[in-house]
Amino acid sequence: MALSPLKESHNRKRFDCGNERINKFLKESANSAAKRNLSRTFVLEGSDETDIAGFYSLSNIEVKVPVPHKLYKKYPNPLPGVTLARMGVDEGYQGQGIAKIMVIDAMRRTLLINENMGVVGLFVDAKDDDLVTFYQNRGFIFLQKEEHTFKLWMPIDSIVTFFKDRK
Repeated sequence: MALSPLKESHNRKRFDCGNERINKFLKESANSAAKRNLSRTFVLEGSDETDIAGFYSLSNIEVKVPVPHKLYKKYPNPLPGVTLARMGVDEGYQGQGIAKIMVIDAMRRTLLINENMGVVGLFVDAKDDDLVTFYQNRGFIFLQKEEHTFKLWMPIDSIVTFFKDRK
């Protein structure tokens, strides 16, 4: 299985993660968002190079809430960050650790972005308690509950440490 940017050759029509909103983004909006430089979508290929086992999208974010970290208290808002905007795993591949692989890849890409422009970390909006637990188990810090979502953050220092510990 290889992770690569979404291409026209990937079979988006066959993808189904069980969430129609996520499916619709991949099938109808991911390519146009990339062309307009709003986000980038990355695909974990499945059984062949056209099969999509899972995908996630990254985009820039300006953090307008104070980031509760001693390093950022002196800085004015907004702060630059990366957001894991959407992620889905095809139902045929669920339960195989693919979401974890994609989160680690998103962390790696966030580290590369930080090396080139500087960001305070990787952010995600979790839609329910199970997703909050999933992200917290991967090192994300709970920031706040909003109307229909929970905001979580992985500080850039935590990402640096994660990869340093694996060398």
